[in-house]
Formats: sequence, C-alpha cells, structure tokens
Amino acid sequence: MLIHKSPLIDCRALDAFRHGHVAGASSIPAAEMPQRMHELPKASEPVALCGDADSLREASEFLSRKGYQVVEQMEWTPQLAAELQAQGKLETGEDSLRLWKPAPLIARFVEEIAPIHGITPGKGLDIGCGSGRDMVYLATHGWEMTGIDYIEGALERAQRLAASQQVNIHTECRDLETGADPFADYAAATFDLICVARYLHRPLFAWMKRLLKPGGVVIYQTFMQGCENTAIGRPRNPNFLLRPGELAEHFAGAEILLDEVEILADGRPVSAFICRWRG
Repeated sequence: MLIHKSPLIDCRALDAFRHGHVAGASSIPAAEMPQRMHELPKASEPVALCGDADSLREASEFLSRKGYQVVEQMEWTPQLAAELQAQGKLETGEDSLRLWKPAPLIARFVEEIAPIHGITPGKGLDIGCGSGRDMVYLATHGWEMTGIDYIEGALERAQRLAASQQVNIHTECRDLETGADPFADYAAATFDLICVARYLHRPLFAWMKRLLKPGGVVIYQTFMQGCENTAIGRPRNPNFLLRPGELAEHFAGAEILLDEVEILADGRPVSAFICRWRG
C-alpha cells in the first residue's frame, strides 16, 4: 500500500481503471502521458504510480525524463484489489482526481475576487487558450466558455480535458494576428468575461473592449518588462512584454479590481490584472 501522500496516477488503460482502482487515484494511461502533460501536476511535485508492470515501467521512465520524482510505485494485482476492497478503498468507474491546476490568478478570481464583488458566471472567452486548463476550470465553476487558439492540437486537448471534467466548452481555431479584427463575427457586448494568459498582442485590446458587456471582467496575466534580465532571459522582445501600468492604461475607465506584479518561481515578473469594464 502507498505510504506517501503524493498524487497517485493510475497508468493502466482506462478500461482497467474503470473496473477497479485505488480511491482518489487519477487516470492517465502511460501510453497517453506525452499528449496529456497538461493534466499532470507541476514537475516540482512528487508523484506516485499504480499500474501493471509494463505501464509502471513506461510511465516511470517518461516522468523521469520530464523531471518528475516518482516516490513510489504500486503494482496492480488481484491481491491488491482484494485488500482495497476489504479496506473500503476500492473504487470503480471513470471518476478521476484532478491533478492539474489553473493559473493562480484564475483560481484567485473564482475563490476570492468574484464573490467579494458579486460577479456571477456568464459567457466567457479565453484568448490563446492553449490546452484549456483555465477555461475548463472556469467551466467547472459555471462559466459558459469559448476558447480560441491557432493550434488545432491544443484545442483538441482542451476538449478532452473538458470531457474528463464532465463540462462542455466551445473551441475555435483562429489566427489572432492577421491585422483584421479576429472577432468580427461576434456581436458587440457578447461576453461577461475575457481572460488571457501568457499572450500579448496589443491590437487585440480595442476589439476585446467591443466584446465585453457592461460590467464584464478582464483577467490578464502575461510577462512584464524585466523578464529579459532574469536567468531564463525570455521573452525579451518588447512586443511580448508589458510595461508597468500598461494594462490600466489600455482599460482606462474600467473599475480596477486587481493590478499587481507577481514573480514566477523562475524569477520572471508577470501581471496579475483584473478589471470590470464599465462599457
């Protein structure tokens, strides 16, 4: 039995997981891990594995290459299943513990800022949504989310992630940097929330304002000037780096709910900006 309290990943095939697994385990088959990296916890967090001999070997080798520490491995056997059954720790079905987390700013919005300011779920847009963790997290809290990205594979991963959390999202593959309004087919005042993470294309700001309903919320977190001076040293192109106070300038007239600078674990400064558009 597991001794460590680290997240437990069941790396067997989903059918095997359905038939029986350790209570509280997360199902990520070893063969699917390269495509489901966005569902794993941070590499700094130790993990434990459960599976048959082949899946344990495959998963352990993959995670080690990616910088994870595998602190324990448990081989699935009929004897283990019987022990779990006797202890009331055997579960069946597809319910799988969520190991991934949204951006801290998104979680802070849902847990702290939205309740304080009486913001209730409505229609949301995630610009440059990638694999969809923020969008799916918001969907699990009642938001009707649309995600836009130019990478079809990322949108496919977002849809699979939403299905795993039993929520629906809408995704669209669009090029946001053609020079024309990429949201021209959206009516004005369509969205109650627009979020952007780690993406900056300044021409979008004017079009974002058109899409916001009066009282609509902007959540924006991306890299700031100073990243070029850190050990990582990127991004360094000023086109991709916010100036101090720049978001408040772009959304002048909005009610600023949060405007801070956060420092990532790697030392890079990022914006933590939330405002409510007055329209």
